[in-house]
Amino acid sequence: MHIKEYLNHVFDTIAANPYVESKNLSFNERPPNAAYITGILTFINSSKLHFKEFIVCKSENVIICKYAYNYLTQNDMLIFRYDNALDPKAKEFSTYPEHKHLPDRLLPAKRPSLKNILLEISNLIEVEK
Repeated sequence: MHIKEYLNHVFDTIAANPYVESKNLSFNERPPNAAYITGILTFINSSKLHFKEFIVCKSENVIICKYAYNYLTQNDMLIFRYDNALDPKAKEFSTYPEHKHLPDRLLPAKRPSLKNILLEISNLIEVEK
């Protein structure tokens, strides 16, 4: 997969979610085969997903080297965050350095796809209704 194909996949995934009210994405290509993608998605309940991915494309594979998906309330309080930062508190997890932050604890967690993160957020918004 080429970088532009991956970016189109990101746009398509976001466009398919009925709860996304607005999006602000930035894409910085780093030739020959890398890119940095950042974005803020605002949902119908005014919650926000801040995300960033540093990707490298090698032949048909997209490797996400660094990532963070930070989901916040309308008042900027943490709901959850997935990341692969070298957090010392996550060192004992089998998924290290990958993990998930909740307001009151840290959990082992592999990186979910953007589609799955948007599904998780959609389910939370559905519960609010």
